[in-house]
Amino acid sequence: MGIAGGLVPSPSALIVLLASIGLGRTVFGVVLVFAYGLGMAATLTAVGLLLVRLRGRLERRMTDLGRSWWLAGATRAAPVLTASLVLLVGLSLVTRGVVLGA
Repeated sequence: MGIAGGLVPSPSALIVLLASIGLGRTVFGVVLVFAYGLGMAATLTAVGLLLVRLRGRLERRMTDLGRSWWLAGATRAAPVLTASLVLLVGLSLVTRGVVLGA
């Protein structure tokens, strides 16, 4: 239920929660998972805000350097390459599951 409801942010937090339940210290486990979630949220928010602040500087630097042909190509190709990588990993996991599951 915690994973489905988004209460448990990661598998390691689930292990902490289950271990605390097994030790009879459920409240302590919930507090640890809550603190872990807050820390993760704060870190992701800080990185996002930092990237937003640095965006203008990066754009100016790119303009100052003059976009080279390889950088422009890499910028266009990056989303396709990352999507292809995700698709390849997903297909390999599905194939592995079908082969090992059969």
